[in-house]
Amino acid sequence: MGIVAAGAVACAPVAGCTINIGNPAGPSTPKVSKADLQKDISQRLANAGQTPQSVSCPDDLIGQLGQSTRCEVTMTATSGFEPVITVTGVEGSKVNYDIAPAVSKTQLEASVSQLVANSSKTPVTAVSCQSGLEGKIGAVAYCDVTAQGATTRRTAEVTNVSGLRMDYHVVPMLPKAVVASSLIFQLKQVGQHPDSATCTSDLEGKPGNTAECTTLTAGQTQTYVLTVTAVQGDSITYKYAVKP
Repeated sequence: MGIVAAGAVACAPVAGCTINIGNPAGPSTPKVSKADLQKDISQRLANAGQTPQSVSCPDDLIGQLGQSTRCEVTMTATSGFEPVITVTGVEGSKVNYDIAPAVSKTQLEASVSQLVANSSKTPVTAVSCQSGLEGKIGAVAYCDVTAQGATTRRTAEVTNVSGLRMDYHVVPMLPKAVVASSLIFQLKQVGQHPDSATCTSDLEGKPGNTAECTTLTAGQTQTYVLTVTAVQGDSITYKYAVKP
């Protein structure tokens, strides 16, 4: 699918998205107030040409190495993200921190609903994700998507991260009923004429993934293993072989 997440945004042109802002929290422990965090994130996005509708940070960032907080950024009515701000160092009253992209569970559910609906041209009635999605290449989150009365498990996978921009897509999938029909069609092309076929699972579009299907021909059954060989956009190519 190669779809960029609706909530993807670009980081302002500051190397590594590392910023140094000091704000003393007391005689010994510095901090960055949530107001300063909100202002800084808003300014960085505005400098990158993507002014957010709102930025909300629930907590101050305590100046201790490894401490972190999350802020909710709303870009439009239907898109947003949740950057993670982590302390990378403290120099006196100055706190150094990095900002990494992420999307919350709620944000991911809204995005997956839109992505699946746009891809399948089918209204999505419900999405429930197990978690949010961290901005790391290869990171995945699993979501149950309900459309046309059927619920299927879909995988959201991060494909690219650059500054505060994270691109992710919903891995394409062939429902098991579609896989069964496709297998029957392919078998007929080589002179076989199965009466029916049933598959044990959907076929997710990642090379190497497999599904098993059993055909019925004149009362005789035969089980095949289908293996994904290539994926291009929403198109999934697979090979099939008789199960030993």
